[in-house]
Amino acid sequence: MSSTAYRFCEYLLDCRARELRHRGEVVALPARVFECLQTLIEHRERAVGRDELAHAIFARDNVSDAQLSQIVLRARRVVGDDGQEQRLIRTVPRYGFRWVAEVEALQVAEETATAPGPAVPRSDAPEAAALQVFPESDLTPPRQRRILTVLASIAIVLTAGAWWAVSQRERAAPVVDAGAGARPTAALIVLPTTVEGPRAAAWARLGLMDFIGDRLRRNGLPVASSESVLSLLHGKERDVVAGQLRRAAGEGWIISSRARHRKQGWRVELTADGNDGGSRRAAGEHADLLQAADQASGRLLAALGRNDSGAGIDLSLAERLQRAQAAMLGNELDTARRILQDAPELQRNEPQLRLRLAQVDFRAGKHDEALVEVDRLLRTAAASDDPMFRARALLVRGAICVRLDRYAEGERNYSAAIGLLDPDEHVSLLGGALNGRGVTRAALGKFAGALEDLGRARILLARTGDLLSVARVDANLGHLEGERGRPAQSLEYLGKAAAEFRRFGAIHELVAMHSALAVTHLRLLQPDQARAAAEQAWALREQVSDVTLATNVALGHAEVMIREGRFEAARALLDEYGGGPVLPGDFHRNDALQAELAWRSGDPARTIAIVDAALQDWAPETWPSRLRWMQWLRQQAALQIDRPLRDDILVGADAGVTGRLLEALAARAQGRDDDAERSYRAAVAQAEQDGVPGDIAQAVLAYAPWLIERGDLAEATALVGRVAPWTRRDFDLALLQARLFHALGQTESLEAALQDAQRLAGERRIPETLREPPDAAR
Repeated sequence: MSSTAYRFCEYLLDCRARELRHRGEVVALPARVFECLQTLIEHRERAVGRDELAHAIFARDNVSDAQLSQIVLRARRVVGDDGQEQRLIRTVPRYGFRWVAEVEALQVAEETATAPGPAVPRSDAPEAAALQVFPESDLTPPRQRRILTVLASIAIVLTAGAWWAVSQRERAAPVVDAGAGARPTAALIVLPTTVEGPRAAAWARLGLMDFIGDRLRRNGLPVASSESVLSLLHGKERDVVAGQLRRAAGEGWIISSRARHRKQGWRVELTADGNDGGSRRAAGEHADLLQAADQASGRLLAALGRNDSGAGIDLSLAERLQRAQAAMLGNELDTARRILQDAPELQRNEPQLRLRLAQVDFRAGKHDEALVEVDRLLRTAAASDDPMFRARALLVRGAICVRLDRYAEGERNYSAAIGLLDPDEHVSLLGGALNGRGVTRAALGKFAGALEDLGRARILLARTGDLLSVARVDANLGHLEGERGRPAQSLEYLGKAAAEFRRFGAIHELVAMHSALAVTHLRLLQPDQARAAAEQAWALREQVSDVTLATNVALGHAEVMIREGRFEAARALLDEYGGGPVLPGDFHRNDALQAELAWRSGDPARTIAIVDAALQDWAPETWPSRLRWMQWLRQQAALQIDRPLRDDILVGADAGVTGRLLEALAARAQGRDDDAERSYRAAVAQAEQDGVPGDIAQAVLAYAPWLIERGDLAEATALVGRVAPWTRRDFDLALLQARLFHALGQTESLEAALQDAQRLAGERRIPETLREPPDAAR
């Protein structure tokens, strides 16, 4: 019997083995991405509708466009394609997708389905020999060593072929068939433990593997049997069978572990890697190896959303706080709350536990409630007598103030905490405090102080090896660079931070990074990258418990849609989510997007109404860049329909590109053409000095049409030439170029520009006057 495989470029898609290979190497990819590639390739003679593709991938109809787009995006990436080039997967507007690369269909011979027999671990096996380089010592108490020896023996016996015993054991989940043709299931795969310690700990390689699996299984998680995993790994390195492990896990997790012996005892580190590239991490330390593994397992369970009480013992306050922290990091806020609320009465009254509960409320978006509790704790004896506790409470309060747009107050909180911390003893806390103060100073426009704080924070936190906290500093540096008008530098920081947040499974932070990346790509006139980032944020939106962040994701997605001309979808998104609670950075953002949507949809009267209503209660110091943008939209709309311009718009000396353009509009309305030209030139000069593509485009789009209207085609040609590199990916610039070519009578260039504009138009219309034959004499 044979089954079909498909060869394209340097890839082979083997449908029988459900594998994608690149130059013979297996490429790890999620099951849904495989289904996407297979469906498009098998129907390559035609376009596949979005509904048909969604049903093939998800086996259901209620799939959002964002979910489907995310799978297609990942399918493109895994075969070296992207949404801009579309060399393999082409988007069919308003319909679906089509495979366009050349494909060779192959018949692959069916291999014997029988799995290779498991090997019997021997004392002279490579792993046993490797362990003999460690010094001999006996750090495990005799009773527990006997227990773990039994566990290791069970794993070895099962591996040796006693499969009948497996069916007799009580398991919370069926054994996963890891064969090549198996359909993915949601199982956890626990791998053998990497052991760095004395020879007497050789049992831990398989013993801890079984112990960890049993701990997870007893808490209701489906875990593949150790013998199935060992059979899959038989004679192979993990990297060689990565694709098979991922298929066996399906939508579950692959859990690896490392046990390291140190002077003070053992450290056990667990990492759960998900199908989506995310991960969860946990660690435990104890003089006894089993106790360290138990700690790590309990904390990993919390990170995976399970409230575990350990091996039937009461948790200490410190361990309870650690597990709650692990659950918070994994975005399992309900689990974190249960872990804390299930504490004995004496523990529940401890200030440290109450402060951790306030942090959970803060992460859940309950900012006011969290602030009340932190203020109450700051008035307790614990805050007066314990400088460390007071510093921690001030750090939480500073973070809450940032979310409440109370930056000056937050700066004072962070400064007070910094004054309580010793730079040699409290390195991590001091790094966090400097990071927080850097955020407040950036928001207050104190850029020099913010850069100093964030730079110091990064150095301190890098010393501790806390890569997640370093990523948070990088995220804030990215935001700071954006505020300073340096989006290219911002992009580098945000991208690094996003990669780390994905690796650590920090969902809230990852979502925020995707949203920030989308806005940054828009400023750089990179619409495809902006759409990809916005869709990644949207795909994770349901996992976000902070409602203000969820609103931020919706607003960012709508902004990308507006810039792409997808007006109906953007309008529906804003109508449904735009009025939700917002982050401080999103104040009036819904108003600005509604106004821009009205303007780009060709409704200047509605644009004026939206802006005028918003300006009634707008504090001048609140987001001045957004305020000037809305004023700019309003004045353009007024000129278009001969409405009077607002005369209460004051432009300061540091108003930037948009401020200079506002000056030009005011001068034009009053017939002061020379003043208007000076302001336009100043806007272009400012934009080019800053070097931000979006600002340069805004200045040119405002100035060049005025030059064309006045017949100054030479100056307009020079100006439009400055934005030529971006005309193939920005509708407004393509349309401006077409308008210039029409005025110049350059028919062939006009046709090419109109094709670009049509490709980018979405729901936007191209003026019919540009389709009329240009005056060749001109």
